[in-house]
Amino acid sequence: MSGVKETSYAGPFVREEHETGFTAILQRLLRATPGAIGAALVDGEGEAVDYAGDRIEAFELKVAAAHWRIVLGEIDAGPLARRGGATRRLQVETTRRVFVIDALPEGYALLSVLRQRDGNVGQADRALDVALRDLYAEAGWPCPPDLFHWYEIEVRLGEADRPVSVRGSSRWQAVRVIGRVANGLRGDEVGYRVGIEGAQCELTLVRGRDERWYSDLAPASLESTEAT
Repeated sequence: MSGVKETSYAGPFVREEHETGFTAILQRLLRATPGAIGAALVDGEGEAVDYAGDRIEAFELKVAAAHWRIVLGEIDAGPLARRGGATRRLQVETTRRVFVIDALPEGYALLSVLRQRDGNVGQADRALDVALRDLYAEAGWPCPPDLFHWYEIEVRLGEADRPVSVRGSSRWQAVRVIGRVANGLRGDEVGYRVGIEGAQCELTLVRGRDERWYSDLAPASLESTEAT
């Protein structure tokens, strides 16, 4: 079993490969994820397509991604998958690291590596959902509409930096703040439960540690909530 080797090197490691269309997606995922130190996209053979992270040696990250892709394949070939279906996400915690591998179409997979002491995958689901959806779009894979639960959204703020409107797929819609989100957020995140003005529609808005806003409803779906 491969892990990412502990090292006293202070970094950052210098990237030698040319960037691809996936690079910015992976880099943004790292910035938005508490404790994240590396991410790698691999194909069905375990070959690295792209990676991000300057606090992990690239070779070690690629080897870890290849090995975890093998583990994912072995699970899918075993009795667990035959009874319960194909694996969508595998999360493994060790004393120093958290490894999260997400299955993607055509045998591809995304490995995220976090520090155990301050890694927080649960709070990073918003950014991970957006990153996976972006990978689908960049690769040209059809993305099932209900596969992910969080969406990036544009938000306008008013007094006390509280949301006053959100942008759907084509226009802005006024919102009213129902209350603050009290649970499930880190200290550097803020969340609100809001309602769409003039419609029976509520959604949760969270400003992540990357200063971007996320919604638990797709922006496109807000267009159909206007009262008739």
